[in-house]
Amino acid sequence: MLKYLFTLLMFFVILLEEAFWSIFEMLSGLLTRFELVRRLENFVAARSPVLCLTLFLIPVLMMLPFKFAGVWLMAHGHTLEGLFMFLSAKASGTFLAARLFAITKDKLMSIAWFAYSFEKFYDWKEGVKTYIHATKAYRTYLIWRTALNVRVAAIFKRKE
Repeated sequence: MLKYLFTLLMFFVILLEEAFWSIFEMLSGLLTRFELVRRLENFVAARSPVLCLTLFLIPVLMMLPFKFAGVWLMAHGHTLEGLFMFLSAKASGTFLAARLFAITKDKLMSIAWFAYSFEKFYDWKEGVKTYIHATKAYRTYLIWRTALNVRVAAIFKRKE
């Protein structure tokens, strides 16, 4: 039973990750058009590995109170508000952490324990992803998502 619940949870986490990753990449690309953002990213990338690790952890830690507040709201009957708060905190924290990771990955990987932990986590996550991608539920979702992408592309094509 616990394995089933964990798999279900990971199914939703992976769906959210896949759904938002392309949006995050697009937003990152738009942000780098600004000179100030490029300078800030270059400044961050030039820092020491330990400082890069600290900077990488800041968005994760900053969003924790908002995630807890979202869970608290859901537990006290404010389901939509709590879900919105939790997902907003998750998305913004993930966006910032992903961008910082992209900028500082080489420095972070020079920290032995971080590189080891990252590799182990990445291997485990890929194994879970492979398992979930093999499920019928995921294949059904993929068909639905592909159809949605086609519809959205058609809408944007009509506006041009």
